[in-house]
Amino acid sequence: MINRKYLPSKKFLMALYIAIAFILIAIIFNYLEPIVIKYLVSHPIADTTGVTVVVNIDLDSDNDGLVDWKENLYGTNPKLADTDGDGTNDVEEIALNRDPLKANTAPKGQEPNDKIDPAKIEESQRAIEEYQSLNATEKMSRDLMSDIFANQQISGAMDQQTIDSIVQKSIQDMPVKEYSGITKESDLNLIDVNEKTFNKDLAVYTKSYYNETESYRKVAGKDLNIINNYISTGNDVRTDMKQITLKYQTIINNLIEAPLPSLPDSSGTIAHLTLINDLEKLIQVDNDIINTNIKDMATIFSDLSVYNSTTKELLLALQVMDSMLKINR
Repeated sequence: MINRKYLPSKKFLMALYIAIAFILIAIIFNYLEPIVIKYLVSHPIADTTGVTVVVNIDLDSDNDGLVDWKENLYGTNPKLADTDGDGTNDVEEIALNRDPLKANTAPKGQEPNDKIDPAKIEESQRAIEEYQSLNATEKMSRDLMSDIFANQQISGAMDQQTIDSIVQKSIQDMPVKEYSGITKESDLNLIDVNEKTFNKDLAVYTKSYYNETESYRKVAGKDLNIINNYISTGNDVRTDMKQITLKYQTIINNLIEAPLPSLPDSSGTIAHLTLINDLEKLIQVDNDIINTNIKDMATIFSDLSVYNSTTKELLLALQVMDSMLKINR
């Protein structure tokens, strides 16, 4: 059973939630927005490498599958794989609802006598169900403080570097939704590559591509401003966001219809399809964010990390296409 001293109170969690919300807001608009702005200004794609964990909080000294700081949550010995010395390691005992601190003395083949009291198991199950009902920010707050308290027992006085590492890892470990575009290569208007008409066909496509991507450049980043407004004020911004997503959808439709003289699975076709699918993903992400409860900042942050990676991929596809079509903006 997890030691309850590592589970922070609801009052403390609420205070921590507010602090985490401000941290995530700061990261969101100091880390993500420059990616779009830098492209629109000078074209290079920003380096979006994630933060690095500088302290090894995944250390498992006894190689029993339970990292050292989690050993403190259960009260087990991080230096011993089998704390109670009964022949079953700590992780297995926890999984079997056996007490890793109480040795099993039952003869081999008989029911272990180190089983945890069913009432305690039921209490633990209720705690798990309560935890599952929390939103992502509430879960992050609880997990973060449990991690910090447990690590403090391992390392003694907690230095800021370790705390920063735990916070960074908590952010990195947040669940991320899966988004995908819906357009397939078969949906594109691919036309035969004809040597006699290729230059003319390519010129027609290039003009269409340029117009649509310029339309994107004009609207790029405006959805972030809307999201910023939503986070800052909690106002209903769905009407404003709809205007942006409708522009994205118009660009998508026009790119799908653009006559592209290219072979299936060629680099040009792939880059063209990537532009479309990434815009489709941005529409999904934008709508999900403004429909997420403003109190659940961790989910919003997670969605914005998808926005970040999708925008980076989209801008890379733009660079590839610009280079292939010899476009200098």
